[in-house]
Amino acid sequence: MPKGSSTSGQKNEQELPKNAKCLMDCEAADILLGIQEQMVVLSEDPTIKIPIPFDRGLQYAKNGSRYTDPESVRRVLEPLKAHGVSDSEICMIANICPESLDEVFALISSLKV
Repeated sequence: MPKGSSTSGQKNEQELPKNAKCLMDCEAADILLGIQEQMVVLSEDPTIKIPIPFDRGLQYAKNGSRYTDPESVRRVLEPLKAHGVSDSEICMIANICPESLDEVFALISSLKV
């Protein structure tokens, strides 16, 4: 991918708020599981309300991920950055678990040259 080219993956990253970060499903599951572990304590505080969709989000993140160790996935996919692949595209690759390079290009059009 030529440097400086505007891709839809990079465009999507630019549309995110500055403090936003794309997460892989396995990263989101880890974060949500940590919150779930604290729910007993959190539920004792009446000022803290856990949103109803929390359980659905947790189930989606757990069921959608084929990986359990986000650090291992990052180590494997991190070298893609040297080829111009953005963080959001790396997250998409990890989340879709493609079986071939053709599948990656078909599902993430911003990676097409």
